[in-house]
Amino acid sequence: MARFEANKPETKIASRKSSKKQSVSNQSDFLSALLAIAETATQSLQTETILNDTLDKSLEILNFHVGSVRVLDRDMRNTLIRIDRGFRHPPNYSPRNQHRIERLMIDTKKPHISPDIRQDAIHKSQSMEREGVISAAHVPIMSKKRVFGSLTVGSRKPHKFSVKEIDLLKAFGSQLGMALENAFLFEEVAKGKAYIENLVENAADAIICTDMEDLIQTWNRGAQVLFGYTKDEVIGKHLSILLPPERIHELEEMRTKVELSGALRDIEVRSKRKDGAIIYLSLSVSPIKDAEEKIVGFLRVAKDISEKKRFQRRLKELDRMKSDFVSNVSHELRTPLTAIKGSVDNMLDGITGPLNEKQSRYLNRIKSNADRLGRLITDLLDLSKIEAGKIDLRPAYVAVNLVAKEVVEILRSVAAEKLINLAVVSPEDNVQAWGDKDKVVQILVNLVGNALKFTPLHGEITIAIEKLDVEWVKLSVADTGPGIPTEEAAKIFDKFYQVEQSNKQKTRGTGLGLAISKALVDMHGGKIWVESGVDRGSVFSFTLPARRPLENH
Repeated sequence: MARFEANKPETKIASRKSSKKQSVSNQSDFLSALLAIAETATQSLQTETILNDTLDKSLEILNFHVGSVRVLDRDMRNTLIRIDRGFRHPPNYSPRNQHRIERLMIDTKKPHISPDIRQDAIHKSQSMEREGVISAAHVPIMSKKRVFGSLTVGSRKPHKFSVKEIDLLKAFGSQLGMALENAFLFEEVAKGKAYIENLVENAADAIICTDMEDLIQTWNRGAQVLFGYTKDEVIGKHLSILLPPERIHELEEMRTKVELSGALRDIEVRSKRKDGAIIYLSLSVSPIKDAEEKIVGFLRVAKDISEKKRFQRRLKELDRMKSDFVSNVSHELRTPLTAIKGSVDNMLDGITGPLNEKQSRYLNRIKSNADRLGRLITDLLDLSKIEAGKIDLRPAYVAVNLVAKEVVEILRSVAAEKLINLAVVSPEDNVQAWGDKDKVVQILVNLVGNALKFTPLHGEITIAIEKLDVEWVKLSVADTGPGIPTEEAAKIFDKFYQVEQSNKQKTRGTGLGLAISKALVDMHGGKIWVESGVDRGSVFSFTLPARRPLENH
């Protein structure tokens, strides 16, 4: 019952008089207090300093006895900061009671005023009541509708809070909210900056920043490993120390290209290590811009590709040696082969005397295999010339219809042996393409010859000609053969690759015809592809330019 004695008339009168003496007397006090807190909040990123100053100023201007500030984490589960003033005994911070006020602030986002805490359920923990506090006010510490915690002030004397006092406390809460948000953002930015700096510093690639004059500003560990210079040796030095003297002019060219195009990606450059060794780099250069989008420097990311370059040079050397070997061997084989074929032809013509049936059969077998060997040698020579870049196109306007008919005549006797019908189909009589006629004939002979190998007796092979548009002409060779499995279609243009037949045997041939055809089509700037499937035949198609390249502009 004693707790209600403060409600006696004489006590209320005394409380009202005391309250009037403790209230803020004029508007200038409010403004002075708010200005002081605002200055502290804007001039410092030390969170606890701002919270302490604000709490002290709140108690001072209101002439109150106790106060506290609570700042919780994002989940409102753990206390990040806890500040208390004026308590004679440690407040009760049990998990159940600790966040009751903060929870109320989050739910309502409004101040909670308790003229008499003894009659307020929010204070049932009795911590403040044990301190003799009678009146208390709680305001949310918030910014942009996000609550960070609460600011609490209490008086051991009864106090009736005026509107101005409540507005001042709310303003304090807003100032604290903005200060906390800035401090948290600064902390996040600092963490992000440290994280990025750590990534850059420990990246395997060399990462270098320069100013507009190509003076080195930053130098990571990857750069130190790659070039051999320490950070202290290069910061402030000109980037030219990383280039051979004859390559220094490239720096200005790079700057100009970056300013015009926005960035350079994976360009190959020669560079120089501290010990003078020349290395090859894959380099990317990007502009560094300020807030006004003005270029103030350049970011360079470099990767050592010296080993890759050495490997590529060795591959080219081996490829050249292989091509030379194939070419030399092919030439050496062709000379005796020509003599063999000439001698066989003379014997078959009866120059050496009459032949019996068995002798003729053996000589024809020799002739057939000599012709096959001759085709192999020709294919090998063509392939080696293509790979060595020794084949030059002599393009002109080609009457594609006539070329297709010429190929049909060349292979008609071979088709007749298997009773295969060869035909040319074209919607137009005079379709022209820009290309080397001999090479176009070679492409078609290879494709039709390939179709003849796979097409069964009484089959059909059709050469179709189609003008796609003003730019391209398409030629297709369709057969009625067994087709190509999907998994093998992607390999069909590889050198020496042959499709395995259903009887597990491979068709006789070099496996070079389609590879040579693809190379010749590529030289013309066209494309070649196959459309096929098991038991539905195959269609090999390729494109040629319809007119001279210069006429496309």
